[in-house]
Amino acid sequence: ISSNSLGSAGFWLLGPGAALGSSYGPTNTRLRCHLGLQTPPLCELVVGGEPQCWSEGHCLLIDDSFLHTVSHKGPPDAGPRVILSVDVWHPNVAAAERQALDFMFSPDL
Repeated sequence: ISSNSLGSAGFWLLGPGAALGSSYGPTNTRLRCHLGLQTPPLCELVVGGEPQCWSEGHCLLIDDSFLHTVSHKGPPDAGPRVILSVDVWHPNVAAAERQALDFMFSPDL
């Protein structure tokens, strides 16, 4: 999703001992694709109460509109968890709805 402010892409790092508190994504119109680039042991993502794990070289597709938490409980020498995150349209969002969302959430507004 590059045509409105609901989508983003970027590299996300999380150091050993770090945790991100519980949160909800801003919308259920997108899914997040996480490509594991560096995934030390004891890194966990819990989405809607279901534990998920990253794997290097593999994608994990999540709906971040559900309550989710992220943690890296590895030792200090484990290094950071690194992922590439890319937002994509949820498959249940119709083309007309996408067009309306692009208009409502234009990055130029």
